[in-house]
Amino acid sequence: MKITKTSENIHSSGGLNFISNHFDTLNLRQIIDQKLGSRGEMATFSYSDCTKNYLILFLAGGDCAEDIQVHLKEEFDNVKGLNTYSADTLLRMQKELASEKEIRHSKNNVENQINTNSQLNELNIGLLLKLNALKKDIYHDLDFDNQFIPCEKYDAAKSYKMKLGYFPSVATIGRNIVYVENRNGNSNVKFEQSKTFEDIFSLLDKNNIKIGRARMDCGSFVQEIIELVDLNTQNFYIRAQRCGQLSKK
Repeated sequence: MKITKTSENIHSSGGLNFISNHFDTLNLRQIIDQKLGSRGEMATFSYSDCTKNYLILFLAGGDCAEDIQVHLKEEFDNVKGLNTYSADTLLRMQKELASEKEIRHSKNNVENQINTNSQLNELNIGLLLKLNALKKDIYHDLDFDNQFIPCEKYDAAKSYKMKLGYFPSVATIGRNIVYVENRNGNSNVKFEQSKTFEDIFSLLDKNNIKIGRARMDCGSFVQEIIELVDLNTQNFYIRAQRCGQLSKK
């Protein structure tokens, strides 16, 4: 450790300089812009610039894009190698990366709103591999679940918990999220879950990420899903749901 005495103003957020430098040293810009593409010849800011701003914003204690101007502007101005953008610019770039939701109806004509951002799921896997949080061609343990997130957004729907919110499907390996599919609060977790698993295994297989064991709760206790998981893993654990067929066996 090197200690330097200085008469210059010292900021409590000086550690953000290490984060900014590490971001550049790891060459994360290359993979971000490769996966998300160019914003066009006339664009001044890249998607990697946006990502870096958001990363440092959240690590500095910010909750939303507006904090970059309202509460953290002085701190950001002192981070070396960081081009700070306005909240409007960050939100505009964020909107560019958004994907349209799909409306799918169940047999009972229940409307399910589902949103899968394949581009960001691809980027997430690419970054995890780059950071050695995941490794190719070795067997990992995969966990899957739907987690209800209460919120009062304009399109949130009421869940069986009688609260408004979203009900995303999430797959994880260890502590790392490897796939996210957002669903509205009223969506039944079993509705078209087999398609969700097809997308998960397709993404992992494309990146040579192998699954040794998979674990999920009774929300995945469906024959179609069991057969699909069996084809793509060495072993799996699904909590059985009480039913007539199970009782007969």
